[in-house]
Amino acid sequence: MNQHEPNASDHSQNAKAAPKCPFARNAGTPVASLADTLKESTKEAHARAERHEVQAKMVTGKITRQEYGAWLGQMLPLWSAVDAQLSALAVRDARVCSMVKPYHAHADRVAADLKFLGQRASDHPELGATTQFVKFINSAAASGLPGIVGVWYVLEGSANGGRFIAKALSRGLGIAGPDGLTSFDPHGERQREYWQAWRADLDAHSFTSAERDAIIHAASNTFTAIYDIMQDMSAAKSHA
Repeated sequence: MNQHEPNASDHSQNAKAAPKCPFARNAGTPVASLADTLKESTKEAHARAERHEVQAKMVTGKITRQEYGAWLGQMLPLWSAVDAQLSALAVRDARVCSMVKPYHAHADRVAADLKFLGQRASDHPELGATTQFVKFINSAAASGLPGIVGVWYVLEGSANGGRFIAKALSRGLGIAGPDGLTSFDPHGERQREYWQAWRADLDAHSFTSAERDAIIHAASNTFTAIYDIMQDMSAAKSHA
């Protein structure tokens, strides 16, 4: 997942510039930014996914329309589960409710890109790794902890690098866009604005240690799952 996350230096500089509270020594240890913690803790799993051959073909625009459709076919059930579980969690959790915006739903964009290619979801049955990950998403949502936010972090953040992939696909597949490329570039010129707002919203809320651990674990597992899905895609192509 090619995230290329925008630099959060502005946020850090603002934090440094804030005056020190005279009673800070009695306030306890500040809680580290969860957004920064997610980025640091998933670096290895993130890099591993980015190095996969399927990802490399997309980044360079050397993927075929059929292969692109195969990728979308696996992303559709995944995003459908995330969209549904986020909506359900937002009803129960005011923190998540404040973070979810109308533009965060992505399953319809994936379905629209598939339709643009002249393909259907039924053309690309769920691979084993996809099925397992959808089960993980639903299980995380049923746990009572907001682990789904970690899955969301990875998938929503992938749109940062997705803008570059969309340009490569446009060149390689002759798709002018934005139709056919919205799953990779869902927010257009507002991508950086939306992502920084997402990070700020996440860090504006307090999460217990158990909740933070669940979110971080889910994020790391998401990168691993994406890698496994690409592995299954490669294996399916070789077998065919």
